[in-house]
Amino acid sequence: MKWLVFPVLALLAACSGTRALQASKNVPYVTLEQTVQPGSSTREQLRAALGDSTAIRFDSGNEVWMYSYPAAAGAQGEYVILFGGDGVVKKVRSGQVYQVRK
Repeated sequence: MKWLVFPVLALLAACSGTRALQASKNVPYVTLEQTVQPGSSTREQLRAALGDSTAIRFDSGNEVWMYSYPAAAGAQGEYVILFGGDGVVKKVRSGQVYQVRK
């Protein structure tokens, strides 16, 4: 299943042509970290706790959700959640992705 994460992230970057797909909801990182538990959190639990986000569904039943979070020095971070076909979180990835210009 590890091999699936990188192709999914590459697909997300390519989905919108020349610009990467952006997360639709800004949530504090600590909230994401405390709420999302790989292996036990479900789509329904996270939708109730965090609200809707940018979501991509695949024919395989897997689904990817993306949230953004404020990071240090005005940067934005991106939090990517991979759900398996059973609706349970399989993997999460996070990192600073862009600088907000003032």
